[in-house]
Amino acid sequence: MTDPTALSLTPVIVAIGLALATRQVVPSLLAGTVSAALIIEGGDPWQALVHTVDPLILDAIADRDHVKVTLFSLLIAGMVALLSRLGATTALVDAVAGRARTRRGGMVTVWLSGMVVFFDDYANCLVVGTATRPLTDRLRISREKLAYLVDSTAAPMATLALVSTWIGYEVGLIDDALQAAGQDENAYAFFMAGLPYRFYPWLALIFAGAIAFTGRDFGPMHAAETRAARGPAPTTAERERHPALAWLAILPVATLVGVTGASLWLQGSADAAPDAALFEIIGGADGYDAMLHGSIAALTLALGLGAITRAAPVTDLFKALMDGMRELFEPLTVLFLAWALASGIGELNAADYLVGLLGGAIPGAALPTVVFLLSAAVAFATGTSFGTMGVLLPLVIPLAFSTAPEMALAASSAVLAGATWGDHCSPISDTTVLSSTGAGCEHTAHVVTQLPYALAAGGLSIALCSIPAGLGLSPWLCLLLGAAGCVAVVRFVGRPTVA
Repeated sequence: MTDPTALSLTPVIVAIGLALATRQVVPSLLAGTVSAALIIEGGDPWQALVHTVDPLILDAIADRDHVKVTLFSLLIAGMVALLSRLGATTALVDAVAGRARTRRGGMVTVWLSGMVVFFDDYANCLVVGTATRPLTDRLRISREKLAYLVDSTAAPMATLALVSTWIGYEVGLIDDALQAAGQDENAYAFFMAGLPYRFYPWLALIFAGAIAFTGRDFGPMHAAETRAARGPAPTTAERERHPALAWLAILPVATLVGVTGASLWLQGSADAAPDAALFEIIGGADGYDAMLHGSIAALTLALGLGAITRAAPVTDLFKALMDGMRELFEPLTVLFLAWALASGIGELNAADYLVGLLGGAIPGAALPTVVFLLSAAVAFATGTSFGTMGVLLPLVIPLAFSTAPEMALAASSAVLAGATWGDHCSPISDTTVLSSTGAGCEHTAHVVTQLPYALAAGGLSIALCSIPAGLGLSPWLCLLLGAAGCVAVVRFVGRPTVA
């Protein structure tokens, strides 16, 4: 099929519609991919099933760069599980939490701990919540506040970090979308250049930090904090702490970041001009190779340290490694199907049809805000940021380059930021559920107390960041405005907790 028609958007509509109706991402993406194959094969059901498997899914898995993303994700997940089995991640959080003596100090500790465990959102939710719960209970900080601080640092840190379990997925989708848009840009460099446009994750972190440092709250959270401050401290058994184990987490994570950065620099600087800028150097490197190098080095060091220190039997280390990799079965299935769906709508030239349909309807200045709201709505309704990214990035990036190339970075970042916002607000999101689980907070209470804060940060990211950025204001200046807005809302709307 070469001439794009309205049918080319059917796979996207099917995927989003089923996800909204069933709250199931894998069947929805699969149905969208099959519907794309059905259109490509002229309505022949058997040929559509064959086309779904080969070439759509098969090529999605077998592509060399996709294999690198898969290996990177598996190695990082294995390392996270390994560090958890050693007790290293919990010890790292304990080391951060050890000096807190006041309610404010306790909240700041949780906020900082959430940023320390930046490499995986699931690990953040469960490790930080569980490890700091005795501290927050002792200081009479509500479980609702603990769950909010954990949730507000989990996905935002994972999507902003230069190395995390999210980045392989995000860079992989961006790479395919750039190719579909006919752009020869380095996907990792494009990802990094878009970081200042990722407004909501930045403001979510800043808003949570303002809440923690000021001790002010509003809405249902103020009531929860007042109740906790005036009540007796819950009886929570303190764990035996092993601060030395924190180094078992610090060294592999530092290696992951350092080797990835060094690989990017060495690859990019080999052919770069003497006066090349940082992004030009990174743009000349293979980001997939760099991430793979970093994950191999970090996992090797984690295994070596675990064996040398005898913190756990070697058989347990490899069992934890394999268990961590197994936990990626569903996320990788989502990734493969998202790649396959992107290939299907690429064959249907859906992006070209969307450009022709909306090219003159959405002003370039409004594109980042429209995309952000659409992405947030889909993520909120489906409870998945990964599924939202997988469906929207293949359409938004070609649309942006065709209608408003100057907005391409902002629009692509708006997909990622909107997916994070919608996921943060959604009561059915996995990170929302895991945050309440790790904090030991009743799930509904977490959703109700967190929502006003997430809506406030999201509204500020639109009014002070997304709209001004669309009008040409520097994203860094927009972030300063947004940060000032966060502090102002907390200062003038929030009230201190009175015990």
